Amino acid sequence: MKQFIGTIAAVALGVTLATASSTIKAQERLPEIGTAGASVMTIDRERIYGDMYMRQLRAQAPLVGDPVLDEYLRDLGSRMVREADGVRFPFSFFWVNQKDINAFAFFGGYIGVHTGLISEAQTESELAAVLAHEIAHVSQRHIVRNMERMSNASPTTMAAMLGAVILAVINPQLGMAALTGTMGVSQQMQINYTRQFEQEADRVGLSILVNSGFDPMGSPNFFGRLSEKYRYTSRPPEILLTHPYSENRLADMRSRAESMKRPEVRDSLSFLLAKYRIQARHLRQLSEAELRRQIETASSDHIKTAATYALAIVLLDNRRAEEAEDVIAPLLKRDPMNTFFIDVQSDILLAQNRYDDALATLEKAYMRQPNEQTITLNFANVAVEAKQYELAITLLREYLQRNENNVLALDLLATAYRLNGNSSSMHETQAELAALHGAFDQAIDHLHKAHKQSGLELEKRRLQARIEQLMEQKQFLQKLSS
Repeated sequence: MKQFIGTIAAVALGVTLATASSTIKAQERLPEIGTAGASVMTIDRERIYGDMYMRQLRAQAPLVGDPVLDEYLRDLGSRMVREADGVRFPFSFFWVNQKDINAFAFFGGYIGVHTGLISEAQTESELAAVLAHEIAHVSQRHIVRNMERMSNASPTTMAAMLGAVILAVINPQLGMAALTGTMGVSQQMQINYTRQFEQEADRVGLSILVNSGFDPMGSPNFFGRLSEKYRYTSRPPEILLTHPYSENRLADMRSRAESMKRPEVRDSLSFLLAKYRIQARHLRQLSEAELRRQIETASSDHIKTAATYALAIVLLDNRRAEEAEDVIAPLLKRDPMNTFFIDVQSDILLAQNRYDDALATLEKAYMRQPNEQTITLNFANVAVEAKQYELAITLLREYLQRNENNVLALDLLATAYRLNGNSSSMHETQAELAALHGAFDQAIDHLHKAHKQSGLELEKRRLQARIEQLMEQKQFLQKLSS
């Protein structure tokens, strides 16, 4: 993530060069009500910048390619976005596979969550509290508003300060250090303004949290526990560096939360399954012995189910597929349409080369939930392994019509085309995959190869048009980075 933060700073400086002259002119008039930050960046341009940053992030950060976890995070995030005011574009939530306890937001409604965060969260309300806080940063346009504030205060230094502004939202320690060398007498004003944004995100986030049906005490409980736990350590977790909590801030948050209605909240089974899946597979924090102990001593049916599920994952990952199948079987019998269970069962059957059984299981699930991400991608993956390439291609192409930027689906589709001998379509799909990672030269090269291998004039024209689109995107990215 440190490398990505540096990329954001560099890209942000390029943004300033492209917008500085219009910003100076905009200072001559007051912004209209409801258009905070509009003098620096429109909503449309914010979405474009967010898309470009996300492409860079895919190329640099250890993102989690796990459909069942993606579905959980998207459902949780969407539940809270529905309760947020000022939502101007679709939000995108994604996992970063790092044990650090952190979450972050940037242009265009993109919110990243470290796997270490859900591992640390003791309740779903605590995880939801962090997401609500990040949603508030985005809905209140804090990065753009800080850019506007700084341009109004000192337009001549905006180019030097923009990277620090973004850092100040993502990482206050780095951002404040950068501001020191560029802001002079206005430094304290900007530090205070960043603190104001954090306080505003606390307030708005608490409202989003409770309106979404979660316990408002999730916020002070989570951050208060972390602050106490790491009070005397030289290196606190990332989330306390990016969201520093003073005694006064924690007290204010706790006071606000205590004044709110506290609904009866029970952690969802999906939260516990997601948490245990991450701990067992992605962070490797749970052993077979520990899970068996938890199953015996579980304080609730949900915890026992989640620990049993994680045990199946650990056994499968240790190449003990038959034992894993025995463990997951009662869970599937009780809840046959649970996508967490279906996903593990699919991997178990694949590990035993039982392709017909896997295809039958997934076809049945697909008929009930067509185009659901976990089921569709597992179905397509099994079809590829079973050498039923046309089935895989059909499933993936239909799914991508609704989810065109799904990296896993594109990767599977490219593999299916390659194994099926369709070189032109393989190169075209690989081009889209490369473009999503910001590798525009590689993407254009793939399209040129597809163009040469295509025999239809209409196809050649379509591919040429896409080449020109990617060349424009490449030039845009270069302008941002220059």
